Amino acid sequence: MVRRIIPYLQLTAVFFVAATTVRAEVPFERITVERGPCLGTCPVYRFVVNSDGVGLFEGRKFTTASGVHRFAVTPEEWSSFEAVLRPFRPRGTEDITLGHPLCARMATDHPVVSVTWEDGDGIGHLRFNFGCRDEKTETMADALASAPDLIPPLADLIERIRLEEGELHHRE
Repeated sequence: MVRRIIPYLQLTAVFFVAATTVRAEVPFERITVERGPCLGTCPVYRFVVNSDGVGLFEGRKFTTASGVHRFAVTPEEWSSFEAVLRPFRPRGTEDITLGHPLCARMATDHPVVSVTWEDGDGIGHLRFNFGCRDEKTETMADALASAPDLIPPLADLIERIRLEEGELHHRE
């Protein structure tokens, strides 16, 4: 009996080592986005998307889909999404909310978005209040607001409305 089990254990160990070796060679990246509430009906959600194409969405309030949903991204979608957010990744943590030099004036009642990057370089975390918009943060605000649209299955989970002709379109 033991003689029969040992070859299976050895084969399992070989597959485990091979899988671990492949994973170590491929850089793994993860981006987590969490969008908070505003005074009105802004969508409130959290999602995690990995460079391997696996995503997990949690709709909390005012989203098309409530609760937890899995989704998949293509390598092209991942690349586009990551590239749009990359310029805003801080080293460590940056909190652009009231009191930050890039938020001298702030309009109230806007949502806050939190983005966390995890990869071989460590963890970067950005919090941005959309009420902090000025000339220096306008590009960042636009990128943070539109990045989820680069992942079609995710955009459909967040916020789509049906127009009269049956076409889907985001609310502005």
